Amino acid sequence: MEELRILNGRCPDFERNELRHADLTVSDGVITGIYPTGGAPQAARELDAAGCVVSPGWIDMHMHEENFAADGCKPGISELMVRMGVTTGVCGNCGDQYQPVRVLREAIAANGGWPMQYVPLAGYNQYRHSLCHLGFYDPATPAQREEVRAALQRELDGGAWGISFGLEYDPGISTEEMTQAVRALEGEDLMVSIHFRADCDGCLDSVREMAQLSRDTGRKVEISHLGSLAATAGNMAPSLEIINREMAENPKLGYDVYPYTAFCTAIGSAVFDMDWRSKWNRDYDCIQLLYPPYQNQRCTEELYERLRREQPEQNVVVFAMDEEQVAMAIANPNGFFGSDGGLSGGAGHPRAAGTFPRILGRYVREQGVLTLMQALDKLTRRPARYLGLRDRGEIRPGFRADLTIFDPDTIRDGARFDDLYVPNVGIRHVLVGGVAALEDGRRTGAMPGALLTRA
Repeated sequence: MEELRILNGRCPDFERNELRHADLTVSDGVITGIYPTGGAPQAARELDAAGCVVSPGWIDMHMHEENFAADGCKPGISELMVRMGVTTGVCGNCGDQYQPVRVLREAIAANGGWPMQYVPLAGYNQYRHSLCHLGFYDPATPAQREEVRAALQRELDGGAWGISFGLEYDPGISTEEMTQAVRALEGEDLMVSIHFRADCDGCLDSVREMAQLSRDTGRKVEISHLGSLAATAGNMAPSLEIINREMAENPKLGYDVYPYTAFCTAIGSAVFDMDWRSKWNRDYDCIQLLYPPYQNQRCTEELYERLRREQPEQNVVVFAMDEEQVAMAIANPNGFFGSDGGLSGGAGHPRAAGTFPRILGRYVREQGVLTLMQALDKLTRRPARYLGLRDRGEIRPGFRADLTIFDPDTIRDGARFDDLYVPNVGIRHVLVGGVAALEDGRRTGAMPGALLTRA
């Protein structure tokens, strides 16, 4: 007898580009059979998916894992991820890796698992700061570069899938330093995730820099959160033109985008070191604060200067992006989706909790900027293939039973900028390795997730 059968659902068939009615069976964490409706054999348990789509589990191509030093060795952002249908997330982005792969693996094991699965990256900026104590604008000496390279190689040997850079956060990282680091790393099929160097007037050159890195090194290069790069000054159309042209010749180039018109960063970061008000055509009130005693307030000049001086590490939300430009990146045939979600002290941008139901509710059902099948392909099969997750991303016998079951007629995001914990609507069940992490819209408490190491 099978462990589980899922009845009366509709599954995406990407080869035929359609949803097909089917029943599934699951045992030992994998899909064991696909049957016509009513044809699945008996199982110890069953889920009725009537009216729902049974999708491969959604893959978040850009997120930020828990920061154990700040918030303790317990699940945080991963709880919100699984509640919005994510079963696998690429973490350690923007050059920020909060703890070594070994520490993350040990914490997950000690916890008895995790809500979801992590694909870890090693953060270049993190080691530049912690090992070499370099400031935002400091160039690295040859000896310092080698020290960082050796640390990153240890992370790759320990299972990291690649490395990440935050060029805007550390302008001292030159193109030459970045290229040298990527070329020097050992390992097959490594991924390089890059938070761009500059938006607005520097946007197109930043896109070209990242595309050229992939050409020069032969590595997969993922352009992080394209909306916050190209949707601040009308640069999305020419950016996509460059990216699409490059991707036609080099499939190792990619990008991700999230469906919001505000980004989130530390108020003391280099992002604010230039005349950002002129650059974005915004004033201080475009900045929303996340933490008491100013939670959900908009900034004034006086408050901005005080926080920059006294609490530079505090994250803030910045409304500087254009809705139409973001929609262009979502609708583009190329690209993936990534939430850029993360938490600090339990607070954060609503993208950490609502990205994927927002894509399917707002941009698929309501606005029709892409079809449901196009969105699901970007959420599942295409990122799985890009990452090299050979047994995920499709509904096939022998593939992992990472499944997200949702109602396409009702799905929508609940998270708001003033409360990211408002529940989403329409996500019924989430299975990770065949184990229900979410059932009937509620967290089960199960911890079926793990750290997926490159080996």
